[in-house]
Amino acid sequence: MTNIADILEAQLDAVSLRQLRLVADAAQVDGVQAYLVGGAVRDALLGLPVGDMDIVVVGLTAEFARIAAAALDARIAKHSQFNTFALDIDGKRIDIAKARRETYARPGALPTVSPADSIQDDLARRDFSVNAMAVSLNAGSFGELLDPLGGRGDLRRRLVRVMHDGSFRDDATRILRAARYVVRLGFSLEVETERQMMHDAAYLDAISGARLRHEFVRVLQEGRAVSTLDMLHRLGVLQAIHPALTLGDRVLAALNRAADSDYGDKPALLLSVLAYGMTADDRDAFADRLRMTSNWRRILDDTGLAKSRVQDGSSVGNMPRSEIYLRLRGLDEAAILGCALCADGTSAGRRLMLYLDELRCIKPILNGEDLLALGVPQGPRIGELLDELLEARLDGQVETRRDEMNFVRARLSCISC
Repeated sequence: MTNIADILEAQLDAVSLRQLRLVADAAQVDGVQAYLVGGAVRDALLGLPVGDMDIVVVGLTAEFARIAAAALDARIAKHSQFNTFALDIDGKRIDIAKARRETYARPGALPTVSPADSIQDDLARRDFSVNAMAVSLNAGSFGELLDPLGGRGDLRRRLVRVMHDGSFRDDATRILRAARYVVRLGFSLEVETERQMMHDAAYLDAISGARLRHEFVRVLQEGRAVSTLDMLHRLGVLQAIHPALTLGDRVLAALNRAADSDYGDKPALLLSVLAYGMTADDRDAFADRLRMTSNWRRILDDTGLAKSRVQDGSSVGNMPRSEIYLRLRGLDEAAILGCALCADGTSAGRRLMLYLDELRCIKPILNGEDLLALGVPQGPRIGELLDELLEARLDGQVETRRDEMNFVRARLSCISC
């Protein structure tokens, strides 16, 4: 059997390697079999940095979790219904799960879980062969690679291969995960896996909105999210989520501009770009299908508002700067920027960028106390005059503090007249 202890030592930092050794000691004390599994094994074999570590224990008990937590000086942060323990070590998380089998009563249902007698049974339930490898952590076999399903061979061939024919029917969210892995790792889809993805995309209808939203957000969080979205579109997966999710050349160009921008919340910005071409009904239906949070619903709604409020038309004409400000004030920033990227090169796009780059930052020099000192009576007139001052400053009617004071005096004079 192949031993990759040397690879673990090369790819894991000293702290993570020590933690694995401590888990091995805990397994020895409790008399159980412990394995490092999944993405950590995959990434180590690929020579990539290893992030979160998932550990599977055959015959896991709460006692083992307590022993491991004590050895790692960790706290048990979470104990799930599937007998999975999350250990928190100074902000770092290690998941320890009981080896299990899974069956699905119907497409899209949560799995029915039962204990597995071996690590091989646990690996057989996983999504893709490259994620179905395990490394022994036990004394005497530390570092031994278990690869019953040919995952290492697929790593060498740079392929993402699904585990069995019914996998996407059981859990169609695996379709989105397959695309993420392909793009992130620079792999290709195994031919039969690609065929199954296209054929079984309709089973996304069986997935709850919350689960589908979770996987969709993870797509938008990817470093190469646009390539992942493009792949899902070409396979018909985006359209299976909602028919209005289509990526023409203009949308792809806007998505790439969004990805290249320095905007902090990329998922929100990408969502706005995707929503730009939708009708109001489509946006509502899309939000309902994915059970979107109020923040994300606002992005969709404000994308429609920002788009409509600055479009060219006879009623808009040469829109004053203050009018642009008033039409966009209060709308979500990601929604405005998403519309600007989609309308790049048009007068609407220029208005949106003018608001983001300049107008929203402009404020009057005078404040409420200044207006009181100038003789403005306490009350709503203070706010009204500040709004008038802001509009005058936006439109270049006032520039200096003296200009603003004269503006206020003129307004007071008009009132007295």
